[in-house]
Amino acid sequence: MKIKNNKLKRYERKWVFNDVDYNQLCLLLYRSNFKFIDQFNDRYVNSIYLDDKNCSSIRQNIDGVNKKRKYRLRWYGGREIIKNPLLEVKEKEGFIVNKSILKINELNIMNLESSNSLGKIEEVINKKLNLINKIEPILTTHYLRSYFISSNKIVRATLDREIKSLPLYRKGNINLYKEFKEIILEIKYDTNLDSHVRENLKNITARLSKNSKFVNSAIFNAYSYS
Repeated sequence: MKIKNNKLKRYERKWVFNDVDYNQLCLLLYRSNFKFIDQFNDRYVNSIYLDDKNCSSIRQNIDGVNKKRKYRLRWYGGREIIKNPLLEVKEKEGFIVNKSILKINELNIMNLESSNSLGKIEEVINKKLNLINKIEPILTTHYLRSYFISSNKIVRATLDREIKSLPLYRKGNINLYKEFKEIILEIKYDTNLDSHVRENLKNITARLSKNSKFVNSAIFNAYSYS
């Protein structure tokens, strides 16, 4: 099934902070050359990542493949009940991201902790995508996100904190969450603005990182459950 692409290509650049608190990072954005302001209220973001039997998406990230693709089911609010979920197919080449989105009404108001939830998710998504290699839920991520936009409305930023991850096994313990202490700053903008944005964000001095909550979580889970 072809998914309608309702997102333009854009840059996504990320910084990972281990020793800076949230309020300091907010000030960093407010005082930057772009004079970021709050865009939306904070909200919790939940994602279920899916991969094939060969862990192709994880391997692409770990091996440093320039072109990569990942699949996730995303919803907002409480993590136990899946509300208004969206299936996102995220393709990335370097720092440039192209994201396609499809509503998955069949999974709306599903309890993630129910015994048949993972099987249902796998069934519905594979039917929608009709992939050669079937994919299955492998892990979740959950975090609190803050949203910002530049005063000229051309650059967006997010701060993610309270990051948690859970491996998804049909017979696993749904409560074995791994918590991450890092705060992730992400800057998002159109591809034609790259030089301008990079020049005006020099006050962010942390080393630019190709961080991925998905890969970090997957590595932890593989290590813990091997």
